[in-house]
Amino acid sequence: MNRAIRYVDSALAWIILAIGVVGIFTTALFHMPFGELDTPLLWLFVAMFNLLRVFNGRSAKTLITFCIGANLAVVMLEAARFKMWGPFALFGALPILCELAFSVRTAITES
Repeated sequence: MNRAIRYVDSALAWIILAIGVVGIFTTALFHMPFGELDTPLLWLFVAMFNLLRVFNGRSAKTLITFCIGANLAVVMLEAARFKMWGPFALFGALPILCELAFSVRTAITES
């Protein structure tokens, strides 16, 4: 079961990375009015931190704590975006919320 959870954790981090890359490309290609790269870039950084946690979690204890903070910050950003943009913001918030749960689970089991 632990291996299956690790695969799901890794898959969610890759999904967040893909959402960030797609967000950057759609903003660059379609030049959406008022389109900004701040949220997709943030998703890229959070995905990279989560991938580092998945592959190096046991050797870097502070990385787990940092991932909890980063995931929590992005969930709060997505909650604010939900109020502005509606249900589309949930598309990015659900994988990040799951990654937050996996980060907390890792922190609890590692201590």
